[in-house]
Amino acid sequence: MSKRQWEHNPLCQVTGAPAAAGKPDAYAWEKDNTQHIVYLGADSHIHEIWYRKGLLDNKWNYGGSLSEKTGAPQADSNPNGYVWEKDNSQHIIYRGTDNQIHEIWQRQNMLKTGEWEYGGSLTQRANAPAGIGNPYAYAWEKDKSQHVIYRSADGDVHELWFEHGAVTSGDWKYGGAINSKVGALAAAGDPAGYAWEKDKTQHIVYRGTDNQVYELWFREGFIFSNWKYEKQPLTTMVGAPPAAGDPMGYAWEEDDTQHVVYLGQDDQIHEIYFKRSDKKWAYGGSMTQKVGAPPAAGNPMGYTWEDDNTQHIIYRGTDGHIHELWQRKALLSGHNWQYGGSLTEAASAPLAESDPFGFAWEKDDTQHIVYRGTDSMVHELWYRK
Repeated sequence: MSKRQWEHNPLCQVTGAPAAAGKPDAYAWEKDNTQHIVYLGADSHIHEIWYRKGLLDNKWNYGGSLSEKTGAPQADSNPNGYVWEKDNSQHIIYRGTDNQIHEIWQRQNMLKTGEWEYGGSLTQRANAPAGIGNPYAYAWEKDKSQHVIYRSADGDVHELWFEHGAVTSGDWKYGGAINSKVGALAAAGDPAGYAWEKDKTQHIVYRGTDNQVYELWFREGFIFSNWKYEKQPLTTMVGAPPAAGDPMGYAWEEDDTQHVVYLGQDDQIHEIYFKRSDKKWAYGGSMTQKVGAPPAAGNPMGYTWEDDNTQHIIYRGTDGHIHELWQRKALLSGHNWQYGGSLTEAASAPLAESDPFGFAWEKDDTQHIVYRGTDSMVHELWYRK
């Protein structure tokens, strides 16, 4: 697998889209047969590049400035985009220059011609405090809900949420300062969140002011569901080293596991994982040292490719290249992480100026990585199974 042929696509160049000022974000919309890239431009607008899978005219398109299209205010953070399949909608959230959390969204219709709309300031709609840094959002399909998490100036981790349904739908709601509710330390960086559908749980991970990695989690229920904290950081619980950057987490549904990856103070990428059958967190070690990969210069990104039975960690190395670590699910124990090499070198792509973002497009049998290059343009690396 380390000899796979990755390909390079200079997306700004082929679509005529403007240069990026931050880290791009990307996702696949499986029901819509599309993939999307959103990013902050030098004009403080949110821009979109998109691609539809079809029989004819398969090409990337520049979707324009979504801020300008919808009348949304200027951005002061990187955007985060996601799909809510249950709602047939896609969403982009970001922090504006007013430090409020704003939303731009689009619903699919029968003709696939739904227009982007400005959803307003979610913090004002929910009467929640202003934010700092980059917000993060995700859909929890089994719970029929979507969630936005962000950090305020005092380091508290806040949640905004919206539930789909005839009775409970209406407006965004403020879930409060989650870490304060459960007695966890304040955050020193941006939080990240994800849903674990098979486990009927959602999770928030972040780096605390003590540089330990914290987890907050919530199980779906009828009446007595509350956020929980295990009274100690994940790193302390499993004996993992402290963090130097923002952790991120993801669930591997096919493997019945969840994973948290982060940059350590030793410039190595570390993993903490939880297997449902074991019912406990474990330290997976320094992934980069295990496989002989170079040290990291930024935060890692992890994702799963369910149809391929693999999970992937990508990161920007101190050499400016995008590197990959990957693992295939095995029938028996003993499947090991492998180093996939420098993907930028394999695809003859330019060096990276930002951390990468990766995802799998299940219907297309492909995986994709996007990043801002040293030329400030958005670049894509992709691989077909």
